[in-house]
Amino acid sequence: MLTEFADSVVTLINENIALVEPIVFALGFAESTMVVSLLVPSSALLVAIGGVHSAAGGEFWSVVLAGGAGAFIGDVITFAIGRYFKDDIRKWWPLSRHPEWYAGTRIYVARWGAPGVIFSKFFGVLRPFVPAIAGAAGMKWAVFLTASPVSCLLWAGAFLAPGYGIGLLFT
Repeated sequence: MLTEFADSVVTLINENIALVEPIVFALGFAESTMVVSLLVPSSALLVAIGGVHSAAGGEFWSVVLAGGAGAFIGDVITFAIGRYFKDDIRKWWPLSRHPEWYAGTRIYVARWGAPGVIFSKFFGVLRPFVPAIAGAAGMKWAVFLTASPVSCLLWAGAFLAPGYGIGLLFT
């Protein structure tokens, strides 16, 4: 029964393989957008998609680029929002209900700068807030635009790779 289900999922992906990259792009975008990230379990979905896509014969790097690009665009928009609204973002949900998230992330950004942007992608609570708070804190665009694409590609690869590894077992 489980084998039949797995086969049907792989067949579905094979028949719709062109949709995988746009879906992964959208998940990357969702994961990097402050409020949306809390509502969409993108990281778990990326691991699952990686496995199914790999089993269906899909290419790893094109999907990593799609996820990284979506995350980067989400980061840039979120950073721009932070730059525009500055400290007013701490009045927005969920930061208004968790002021410690704002304060802690602000300290994190001040202490770690660009490396902090890179590593924040691997800490679920920080992931959607660092770009906005980095913008609010006045991080320079050049610094952010250097660190963010690196973090986005590393993040996409790290969350897709385990699924691809498992998917290779079924090919």
